[in-house]
Amino acid sequence: MDETFGISYGGRQAEEEYIARTGAVPAPAASIGDVLLEDYPVEIKRAKSSTLNQVRAVKYIPLVAYSVPQQRWYVIPAHVVVAEISRKTRGQHSEIPFESATLSLARLYRYRLSSPDELRLATLSAIESSSTYPRLRQEMIRIRDEARELADQSLSNVRALLAELGIEP
Repeated sequence: MDETFGISYGGRQAEEEYIARTGAVPAPAASIGDVLLEDYPVEIKRAKSSTLNQVRAVKYIPLVAYSVPQQRWYVIPAHVVVAEISRKTRGQHSEIPFESATLSLARLYRYRLSSPDELRLATLSAIESSSTYPRLRQEMIRIRDEARELADQSLSNVRALLAELGIEP
């Protein structure tokens, strides 16, 4: 895989290889996931170290990671992502860990694939296994919705206060 620089495009090669190996298609919006496999969203990460950054458990979708140092793929079911992130007290970029968190590939060793040829089947299996926890998925939706409401209310309150104080945004 060739190098791509910048945080926004760091996983592009992993996405392209995943698509080539599984028949997935690019997702219509990044907020959904990176790709769609049989119409189901999947998040793809490319790790240059043992840490996965900006993992969003609130999406409740499988996480597929390519480890550059190991030259190995991992497929982590959504419920496992939620369980791993639940161990944290805050997020990577926010107070709510489920919005964005880091994960260690060392803790996810059991989800490492022995061959990239397993990607499609492992992802479909991850989708199926996580679908057996609908209450957990609903909780992630609730958390995401409440976080969005809090963000909207916070913006409204601060903008009103700035206007009251005569401070230009």
